[in-house]
Order: sequence, then C-alpha cells, then structure tokens
Amino acid sequence: MAPQDEVVLMARIAESAERYEDMADFMKERVEMGGVLSKEERDMFSAAFKHAMSSRRNATRIAKAICTAKEQEGNQAQADLATNYRSKMEAQLRGVCEKALSTLEQSLIPGVGGDAEAKVFYLKMRGDYYRYLSENLEPSARAEQASKAEQAYSTGIAEAEAALSDVHPTRLGLILNFSVFKHEVLGDTQGAIGMAHAVLAAATPDKLNALDKDALQDSEMTLSLLQDNLHLWG
Repeated sequence: MAPQDEVVLMARIAESAERYEDMADFMKERVEMGGVLSKEERDMFSAAFKHAMSSRRNATRIAKAICTAKEQEGNQAQADLATNYRSKMEAQLRGVCEKALSTLEQSLIPGVGGDAEAKVFYLKMRGDYYRYLSENLEPSARAEQASKAEQAYSTGIAEAEAALSDVHPTRLGLILNFSVFKHEVLGDTQGAIGMAHAVLAAATPDKLNALDKDALQDSEMTLSLLQDNLHLWG
C-alpha cells in the first residue's frame, strides 16, 4: 500500500472511531505528502475539520448562553466558571480553524491547478473558517477576519461563475454559506436575500435535469436550504 493510501486509511479509521481531530491530522499529513487530492480525499479533509470544529463551536455557544443566564440570576461565580470554559473552547476552536486555514492557504489552494471545482471548494472552506474565527471575537477584532472571509467567498463566486454551472452543487454550497455569512456576520440581510433569490431563479428545471443523480440530490438539498433561509429572513 502506498504511503498516501495508508494515511487515508488511518483517517477513515479515526472517522469510524469519531476521533475527528486525529482524522484532521491524518488528512493534513496526506496533503503534505503532495499531489492533488481526489474528490473523496477532499471530502474527507473537509469532514474531518468540520467535525473537529463543530463540537467546540457548539460548546462555545452553550457556555456563552449559560454565562448570560447565570449573570441574569445574579450568580456571578457560576457565570465566571462558564466564561472560563468558554475561553478554553474558543482557544481550541481557533486552533482547529488556524490549522485548516494554513493547510488551505499554503498547500491546497496554490496547488489546485486547473481544477475549478476543487478551487471553488477550497475557497468556500477558506471563507467558512475565517467566518468561524470571526464569530467569537469582539466587534472591534471581528472586522479583519470577516474581511478575509468575504474576500475568500467573493473570489470563489468569481471562479464559480467562470467555470461551473448555475446549479453545480459546489457553487450552490458556496452561495449558501456566503449568504449565511452576509446575514449573520455582516448584518446584510437584504444582500443575503437577494443572493438567495438570484440563485433560486437561475435554478431552472432544464439545468437541474442535466446533472447526474448524485449532483442533482446535493443541489436540490442546497436549494431547499436556501428557500428555508428566505422564509426565516423574511
């Protein structure tokens, strides 16, 4: 078995064991071995970091809510404990995001070559992880990370418009996340609504029918999420 295959196998084992930080380390090692990632490897890289980040992101939100509740109850001692735990989770979250971003910026995006789908995929990830970093910063420190996220998303949109169809699942996934970023981080709800409406209008049946079965399923799911967001954003 080739060394690259051994590392990917170890990543699969870590995934089965729900050891997502180990999985992320194995996939980072696979990237460092060189060569373009296959679509499966690309998806594994994304899933590893997403799972490693998600538990810490949720823990941060819960600790923040508990801190607020305890402060409202007048229980400052317990609020301080929740704040300390939140700080610990935020530090771990930053570590995961920075590891993902360094791999994307130093290896994956520069080495993507002419694969437009992969480039859009990685630019979306870059935007996502700067968005996650910005979420837990004070407003005075949030602008820099939010600006980097917006730049990555915008570059990805330009790449997608030049090379991918209106209903390509990778392009739609990028637009979904960019619109959420506009709404949640930038506070530009009207911009998010306009983006979602434009995508839904462009997703005509003839374009969707041209996709293969798996791509069609992914695209329809993303379009449904965009429609759900429109209802929420009103």
